[in-house]
Amino acid sequence: MLCYMLMPHYLNSQLLERVKMQLASFLEDPQYHDQHSLHMEIIKTFGRVGPNAEPKFRDEFVLPNLHKLANSNNQQAIDTKRLDIAIQLFEAYSALSCCFISEELMVNHFLPGLKCLRIDMEHLSPEHEVILSSMIKECELKVENRTVQEPQSSMSIAASLVSEDTKTRFLNKMGQLSTSGAMLANVFQRKK
Repeated sequence: MLCYMLMPHYLNSQLLERVKMQLASFLEDPQYHDQHSLHMEIIKTFGRVGPNAEPKFRDEFVLPNLHKLANSNNQQAIDTKRLDIAIQLFEAYSALSCCFISEELMVNHFLPGLKCLRIDMEHLSPEHEVILSSMIKECELKVENRTVQEPQSSMSIAASLVSEDTKTRFLNKMGQLSTSGAMLANVFQRKK
């Protein structure tokens, strides 16, 4: 039920604000800090609804709280509880990795949360740690590429012109073909 309330086409801003306040109270109130099953459910919910939630809700609430949960899980002394939470965090971060995440959020919440999670997985689940390391490298490359691309605005204009020219040539070539498989295969052969 909560999943549907957090999806954009089912909610209004008042309802979203109430859900956010309730979740925040569960996450911030000291009486709920040792509620393992509650944290598990919240993380599962974030993983299910995060990719489809309103971007503002995801950016301002889901990602920062996942980061906090990942960080606090590093201090969990009971390995079984730590692994339970780590696996749910892994699922949530995997689902959210497909979303657009701004550079600021990537640097301040997403990457630090992944790094906290990697610490847990190094000890508890090495097969997950390998995947996390790959995700971290991919995210760091995205941040690095965004930083490199920003000052090159004149290059991006030139690249888009080349891209449009390539697109036009490709579509013209495709338009000249019939649908036969043999002719289609010839399009991708190198000219001599």
